[in-house]
Amino acid sequence: MRRTFSRLVVTLRGAFILVALCWLGLGSALAAGTLEKLRDSRKFVIGFVPDGPDQAKGAATGKATGYAMALCAKVGEAARSELKMPALAVELVQVTAAERFDALVQGRIDLLCGAVPTVQRRAQVDFSIPIGFVGVNAVVRSDAPVRLVQVLSGKEPPAPLVWRGTNAPERRSIAVVGGTTVERALTDRLNERRIAIEVVPVKDTAEGVQAVADRRVTAFMDGRVLLLDAIQRSSAKSSLVLLDKVYKRELVALGVRRGDDEFRLMVDQTLSRIYRSGELATIYATHLQPLDRAAIEFFELVALPE
Repeated sequence: MRRTFSRLVVTLRGAFILVALCWLGLGSALAAGTLEKLRDSRKFVIGFVPDGPDQAKGAATGKATGYAMALCAKVGEAARSELKMPALAVELVQVTAAERFDALVQGRIDLLCGAVPTVQRRAQVDFSIPIGFVGVNAVVRSDAPVRLVQVLSGKEPPAPLVWRGTNAPERRSIAVVGGTTVERALTDRLNERRIAIEVVPVKDTAEGVQAVADRRVTAFMDGRVLLLDAIQRSSAKSSLVLLDKVYKRELVALGVRRGDDEFRLMVDQTLSRIYRSGELATIYATHLQPLDRAAIEFFELVALPE
């Protein structure tokens, strides 16, 4: 019995040592920095949240396109050049919004392709210079009621919303993606102003835009970048109008491991080079829309000088 117990202790001790060595190995790999990790693994793993604030468009194949993904691909090219590894593989990994920062901290991904920096998030990860901003806008049909357009544009007149020829309130509805801060903010704003407009939750951006096109709702509110993409894909795009008013605006950046200054510097240098060149205009117009004066000034401001 004593001999059996001794063997069990030795076996457990060996297993513990093996696990400890694995964790130490992982810790050493992470402590070495992302560039060293890429050199050892010979692959660069980019994480993205499909149809999220990272401005990436996911596909069933696991591939992704979009403005942010184009910039992340440029970072991949820069990593190949920095490491002198032209064969460095670039792998795209879809992550959920809930797990994205943990995936970066744990080394399951090497770059998070877009997120909104906050103080709380900076306690976990670092961020690059901004790659743009997200703003909440509204899309309506070109024949939408003038009164509603005025309300959504922040120019609502004092007259109450009524049916023509009656005193009955005109019932309108605005769709939002369910469970988001936009839904709560819109509901609170409408209640505060006592505007009789129903808030209708939808599954995603595509469904919301289609609801406007089909006249099931009068307007749909979501991130501007997502709206632009969904409108462009819609068969009814000629009858849809994206209003100019921005209800909320937040910066978006690329996520990197906390304290990895060398890798973050490479990312920032890559983005700054793109911003200072004509390359940005091509990327932006391909995935979003032509750069306007305000956007040009924004990127000129955030680009780091040589």
